[in-house]
Amino acid sequence: MLMNAIGVGLACMLVKWGNWWGMMGWDRPMMASTITGILLGHPTEGIVIGASLELVYMGTQSMGGVLPQDYAIGGVFGSAFAILIGAKMSVAVALSIPFSMLGTLLYDLFKFIPTAWTTKFQEYLNRHDIKGFKRLWDLQATIFLTMWFLIGFVSILAGTTAIKSLVSAIPPVIQNSLTVAAGMLPALGMALLLVTLWDKKLAPYFFIGFGLVAFFKGTLIEVAFLATAIALIVAVSELNKIQGVKRSSVQQTEEEDFFDDK
Repeated sequence: MLMNAIGVGLACMLVKWGNWWGMMGWDRPMMASTITGILLGHPTEGIVIGASLELVYMGTQSMGGVLPQDYAIGGVFGSAFAILIGAKMSVAVALSIPFSMLGTLLYDLFKFIPTAWTTKFQEYLNRHDIKGFKRLWDLQATIFLTMWFLIGFVSILAGTTAIKSLVSAIPPVIQNSLTVAAGMLPALGMALLLVTLWDKKLAPYFFIGFGLVAFFKGTLIEVAFLATAIALIVAVSELNKIQGVKRSSVQQTEEEDFFDDK
């Protein structure tokens, strides 16, 4: 259990390390669960759980400093507990939601400490002390990431047995309800994403994908392959249009210059 606790602690630290340096997408559930699965020696389970959790959180986006749900922590702990106690996918999804909410509170708390040093950073800048600025930056990052490591380490070391007992104590009726709810949450994630992306120009592509799966029994990989091909066709067409407009503009300018010279 000690090695598992260290693995989950490292997973928490790695996903937050990517987030700290602005690597967009590094903290998504797909990546967080895959990293957790690899560190726990179950990469396949990590990828499968990550894909399911990614659908749940697909419509969740952080804007600036606002984090509605910490899907990285939800991905790490949802996959970690599911792998360690051998639970179903529904349990992974059910555990991920409360941990993502808890992660939001911890994120705000942990960010409070680094941001409290803003005046210190300003003092280094006023003195043109770049080395001091870098030292404080590294110290800030080290403290921030160490906190997340400890959260993962302590939670697994102290909480795995309790979570296993809790899951075992849940009546079959409730577990079946969780399975149904877990199957509906990906649809909710897709719906939230469509609220922000829905557009009359994009709507036909949605129905093309729906038809491929519903009527032709296509898999997600097959649909993704065709979607990539369509995206390339659209991108090349738009690029040709832009280049055509530029050539037309240049030609018109040359003609105007020619007649002005006359």
